Amino acid sequence: MKIITVASMKGGVGKTTLAVYLAAFLAKSKKKVLLIDADPNNNLTDFFLRDEGLDTLEKSNLFQVLLGMVDVKDAIRSFSANLAIIPSTPELAKAHVELANDPGSMIRFQSEIKSLKYDFIVWDTPPSLTYELFLALYCSNVVLSPLGFSRWTFQGFSLIENACRKMKSPDPIGVPCIVSRKDSERIYESGLERISKSIISKNIAYGKSAILGKLLPDNSPLWDELRSLTKEVL
Repeated sequence: MKIITVASMKGGVGKTTLAVYLAAFLAKSKKKVLLIDADPNNNLTDFFLRDEGLDTLEKSNLFQVLLGMVDVKDAIRSFSANLAIIPSTPELAKAHVELANDPGSMIRFQSEIKSLKYDFIVWDTPPSLTYELFLALYCSNVVLSPLGFSRWTFQGFSLIENACRKMKSPDPIGVPCIVSRKDSERIYESGLERISKSIISKNIAYGKSAILGKLLPDNSPLWDELRSLTKEVL
């Protein structure tokens, strides 16, 4: 099992898009994949489970699992034969208060998810240094950080690097994401280390996909870019 965290301190760089489509590509490749939405903004949950009522989401989600109120297997929703999701709700924002003084909660949750029968687990995380992000990093053996071309993105990448060192996680790999070819070249010239050669190109269809909650068709060039990325970093 590989456990992958997608993390960034900067919003709008394609973090959730990368998590959604990376997991979907792996599932299309006949791998069993579990997505974990660890962002209280719950955009990933909304993408896949927008038809599920708030009452059921609030009764069984990541926060409830972390509190020990729900078994992890009971929080998993199937999206397709190979893709499943553990959802979140805005209530997850209370995790820092409820669990920050319980370091054993990270150990317990890591043990729980490693007992599951999946080839890959992919985390979407909040753009902040919170309990949820550190939990994902603690559990992961691959960390991908989507990058746009801005000084704030580069500074955020440095914060992710420091967080990985704190949690003894692998060094993050920067992925130029939702960028033009020119901006990807600027990222490569920035001096940052561990940047993937593969990029996710800027395309208006990705934004529409997120709004509609529907994956792009199989003929979209995004799938070829994901094939290149997974071959390189996984």
